[in-house]
Amino acid sequence: MRIFELDKPKTPEQMRLDQLRATSKRASDALKTERERQKVQRAQKALQKLRMPIKPKTATAKPIRPIKTL
Repeated sequence: MRIFELDKPKTPEQMRLDQLRATSKRASDALKTERERQKVQRAQKALQKLRMPIKPKTATAKPIRPIKTL
């Protein structure tokens, strides 16, 4: 092993910077994941809407009553 390969202990400032970078990376990854999840959810909702049969508009009309006898 060579001398330049040895790691020196990090200073508290360097450790804090590393921690902030890691936190930033996790937040960035969480944001990407959430955006992807919402994108998939919208796509699934669109597919579900396409698969549903279209209800005829006549279903909202009043039902026909039988004719009264004279």
